Amino acid sequence: MRYTKKIIKDTFMELLEQKPINKITVTELCSQCEINRATFYRYYDDVYDLMEKLKSQYMCDLKAAISMSKDDYTISGFTSEILEVILMNKELSRILFSLKNGKDFLNDVLDIAHQKCLDKWNRYGKNVPQEQVGYISTFIATGTIGILNEWIQNDFAESPSEIANLIESISHYGIGKIIYGEK
Repeated sequence: MRYTKKIIKDTFMELLEQKPINKITVTELCSQCEINRATFYRYYDDVYDLMEKLKSQYMCDLKAAISMSKDDYTISGFTSEILEVILMNKELSRILFSLKNGKDFLNDVLDIAHQKCLDKWNRYGKNVPQEQVGYISTFIATGTIGILNEWIQNDFAESPSEIANLIESISHYGIGKIIYGEK
């Protein structure tokens, strides 16, 4: 069972890199996997169900990684955890980020990080006006999604820790320090 599902997933990923999901048929997938259609239908309703199940498992992995953080949660901490999961699922990450609205799938994960940041900032952010905390968190989350997309499009050229440190640095100090060396 585990082997069959892995073959189906791997073949599906290969096909998705070649063409959009609406051009992939169960017959084609089964033919390339060298399995019969009944075997495929034992696990999935159709290719869209397969995609949803892959995406759902991926989201569970991302949420698990981010939820296991400590109370002293940092942006770099949750980013490193997310990046490791993304790196372990390179092909699926590439595909999900390349889909129209593909970045939206990360919103659920970033909502968890958003809440953790809000909790921490509310405890320790003495000078942050309460009405601005949400805006700041949204800015960091959407910037993080953009950086993740760029990292994936660049074929994971930098290490997860380099990307996590970049996101942490921008989040804490802004781009002025990075670009102009300002403090």
